[in-house]
Amino acid sequence: MVAADQHDRQLADVMAEVARTLHEPESVDDVLGRLVRVARDAIPAEFVGVSIASPKGIHTAAASDPLVNNLDQAQYELSEGPCLDAMRHHTATAVADLRTDDRWPRFGPRAVAAGVISQMGIEIFRQRSTVGGLNLYASRANAFDDDTRHAAALFARHAGLALDKSLTITNLTEALQTRQTIGQAIGIMMQRYSVDEAQAFKHLVRLSQTANIKLRDIARGVVDDLTRQAARNGKRPE
Repeated sequence: MVAADQHDRQLADVMAEVARTLHEPESVDDVLGRLVRVARDAIPAEFVGVSIASPKGIHTAAASDPLVNNLDQAQYELSEGPCLDAMRHHTATAVADLRTDDRWPRFGPRAVAAGVISQMGIEIFRQRSTVGGLNLYASRANAFDDDTRHAAALFARHAGLALDKSLTITNLTEALQTRQTIGQAIGIMMQRYSVDEAQAFKHLVRLSQTANIKLRDIARGVVDDLTRQAARNGKRPE
């Protein structure tokens, strides 16, 4: 009973830390780094990482140790492993002993050779075509028992909220920055060619289509060119 109470208090502390993360205005990278540290210390797991998969590919966005990067990369290259299964099938995937589990015949021996015996993968968020997975590694067998799996599942739900909020803030910030940059570029075009706002915008769109470059990048180039020109002339751009 004492052990159970202690475990519950520890789990409550974990969730409190994650909840605190939810309300801090951090970048996605900051949130990922914090989540990895909290998961390693309190779920617990010896080595922790977060994988992000999108149409562009899959990569390890945060890791507590170089070993995580190496084993994650092995899973990506071999296209098999608990991490990938969890992200593909939207369910937690745990292995008690990689020395005897034959679900991943190519990855298993590589993990064991690196010193990892048990592992768990769990999806932590899914936003359109982007998926995030939490990867837990341990050097001993049966590291992820029922209590640990419960803690990891609860942690994953909170982590997903933290990442969703951070991604939303990041996307909104980027959208506002893009809008501001395009507005600045329109102003430059209006002044440069003595045209109205609509004509200036059409000119930027035409440049974007002709060069097959995103409008925001065309706008950034226009603003940067003016900034460099002003610097050469010893003036600050208006």
